[in-house]
Amino acid sequence: MNLYQERYSDPKVNAQDNLSGRTHYADDATLRYHKARILEAFVSHSGLAFAIIETVALDPDNRSRGYRPVVFDVFGTVVNDRAKFEDCHKGKPAAVKDLREFLAGFDAKAHTLAAIDREEKQHIRECADMRVKVGALGMKAAA
Repeated sequence: MNLYQERYSDPKVNAQDNLSGRTHYADDATLRYHKARILEAFVSHSGLAFAIIETVALDPDNRSRGYRPVVFDVFGTVVNDRAKFEDCHKGKPAAVKDLREFLAGFDAKAHTLAAIDREEKQHIRECADMRVKVGALGMKAAA
């Protein structure tokens, strides 16, 4: 696991590079499905958070669009109250203002430490479950 890093000036490429392996949110297929475009993408809070401003289709025919900020923690989990399609902003400036307000009040260090604790507990449970499965196996050689 790495902190987020600014490596590309193109917002979509920057988002795909930073979010790859953490979430499918910025993958080409996901963007295409939601008719979404990433307008801005940047590292925040010393690499503990990654923020984007996106525009998404508000109807299946892509006749109207909405703007919203999305913030991810180091695990690729959305941490802000991402607007539902019907609650998206009508313009980019309002989405940027919403993002700035969220980031100003976000305690990324406390959030990340709590997220690490959750991830550790989840992996311990997953390993214990796998140990039970492996223990129950009758070993057969491959033919």
